[in-house]
Amino acid sequence: MNLLKLLRINWAFILPYGLFLLGLGSYQLLYRQGIISLEVNHFYHPWADVFFKYITHLGDGAFVIGAGLLMLYRSRPKGILVLASYAISGIIAQLIKNFGFPKEPRPAEYFSGMMQHLHTVEGVELSHWNSFPSGHTTSAFALFALIAIWIKSPFLKFLCLITAATIGFSRMYLMQHFLIDVYVGSLLGTLTAYTLVLNSHRFRLTSTL
Repeated sequence: MNLLKLLRINWAFILPYGLFLLGLGSYQLLYRQGIISLEVNHFYHPWADVFFKYITHLGDGAFVIGAGLLMLYRSRPKGILVLASYAISGIIAQLIKNFGFPKEPRPAEYFSGMMQHLHTVEGVELSHWNSFPSGHTTSAFALFALIAIWIKSPFLKFLCLITAATIGFSRMYLMQHFLIDVYVGSLLGTLTAYTLVLNSHRFRLTSTL
């Protein structure tokens, strides 16, 4: 499996994802992170509070590990790749968080003087530091980028992207991260997943595709 073949069979994921990256990258050049977060915070609804409060857990380590163990039971190579993708991307994210940007404020800290005027979701405990990058988004893309490779339906591939992106957006909606945190987290997760797939033959995991 080479890169061109991987991109070709997974075009329904990678093409719209590339457009997302281009559009959101340009958007961040025009507006500061704080402004973007405030714009997101202005659009809220009770149903959205419930939806994003729970869908964000699909980026939890427990969910991704559970998915990896389930795949391990059904297909050893795929399960190994999921667990490895989660572990490697997660370690890199934590190294960046704790050593690269150890005091990077999250929205709750950045807007500490005006939080009483902003919308928050009941039951969500807000973190204040180690914002960059988003660990939940990293894990979500590390998982769903792999799933998108393994399924054949272009629609389901695209749905994998939408699911991962929704998990990333939930981190912004819940005031846990800025757009740049989610943006880089998605790249980290996706690049880790693709790197592992492209090198799976080195670990005798070529039966995954």
